[in-house]
Amino acid sequence: MIATLFMALAPLNNAYAKTNKKQYQFEAKEIYVMDVKSGQMIYQKNGNQKRPIASLSKLMTLYLTKQAIDRHKLNWNQKVAVSKPLIKMSKSYELGTFKIKHSKQYTVKQLYQAALIASSNSAAIALGQAVANGNNTQFIKQMNQQAKKWHIDANFVSSSGLDNTDLRKYHLQIPGSSNKAQNMVSAKAISTVAAKVLTEFPSITNWSKKSAMKVGDQVLVNSNRLLPGGAFYKKANHVDGLKTGFTDTAGLCLTISYWKNGRHLIATIIDSNTIFSSMVKLIKSIDRHYRMVKVPLTTHQFSVDKHVVTATPQVKATAIWLRRGSTQTKSTKQYTKTTEKLPVKQGEIVGNTLIKLSGGRTAAVPMLAANSIKANVNKKTVKQVKNQSWWQKIGNFILNIFVGLVALMARLIETVVKLF
Repeated sequence: MIATLFMALAPLNNAYAKTNKKQYQFEAKEIYVMDVKSGQMIYQKNGNQKRPIASLSKLMTLYLTKQAIDRHKLNWNQKVAVSKPLIKMSKSYELGTFKIKHSKQYTVKQLYQAALIASSNSAAIALGQAVANGNNTQFIKQMNQQAKKWHIDANFVSSSGLDNTDLRKYHLQIPGSSNKAQNMVSAKAISTVAAKVLTEFPSITNWSKKSAMKVGDQVLVNSNRLLPGGAFYKKANHVDGLKTGFTDTAGLCLTISYWKNGRHLIATIIDSNTIFSSMVKLIKSIDRHYRMVKVPLTTHQFSVDKHVVTATPQVKATAIWLRRGSTQTKSTKQYTKTTEKLPVKQGEIVGNTLIKLSGGRTAAVPMLAANSIKANVNKKTVKQVKNQSWWQKIGNFILNIFVGLVALMARLIETVVKLF
């Protein structure tokens, strides 16, 4: 379905709009563009609508794998045992892009690169199983738990993006799911996942920006044609990855990481027949119809456990994206606390600054504790506890004497009864 880039991409100034009647037209059912650092939505079309997203799903798998590495549950050089069904899948003409050999073991890093660059389904599923100690079902549960933790609209049944029509052939269908079940995720949700990946693992772009990479005796080929050497590469767009995807039900999908005016942006297109040309036009439209202004940020004091915690913004100023032609330059700031109890370590996130614009647009900047504060022990409470314990001891002593006297009287009565 051909869609116009809507009036939302046009400026609010009617006089300006009349001189720019020609709008780019491209095919895409869902679109979402956001600023990585602030989380501000710049443009969206059906961005909150859940639908199949194919291999974009692998971004959640890659995030959880890196999380497991950071928590020392896995390491990059660790060998991963790949099951026979996944080896068989890797050799499938339709589902395999990275052939896994019976006689060879692969490291976490090799499988990670294969899932990211070549979009290997077998590699992604093998990574998920490694994270969850060999349990594919448990890993899918972790994917859904992470989505819930981030408050994003997503439901996963697959770590690779394949649906059950393919997974059941390899005995990888989640128990209780229907034969046609598939991942259902909104464009906003998967863009948020991409932002989390890039924030916590920024060097991932050292791999995702490569058009090809050799792993072992195989060459991983990146299907992203926006990268150097690709037919749709434009140097000015500064694209450095991130993930492509396709299934019959999802259509062509693409999430990219790119830079504009020093800001890191994410753009997602779901269900399109022309993702690369559409993405180039989308980037150009964002550039033409939106401008960036800087909003300075200051320190703020939060009350944590009845103590004042001074917090400094993670950055001195954040970017706000406005439509060109818009007269709005003012914004309101609201502070939200994320930490309720001491202790607090210096540099720890204790809250956020929310910069609010009209139309429900917001940007968020983490606030970091300026100093460490230890948890204080209430001496009065401790004294009361000690006093209570002494009274309890005295009470127990008196009670024991009383019980002893009662027992003695009982024996005397019993003796008297026997005498008579």
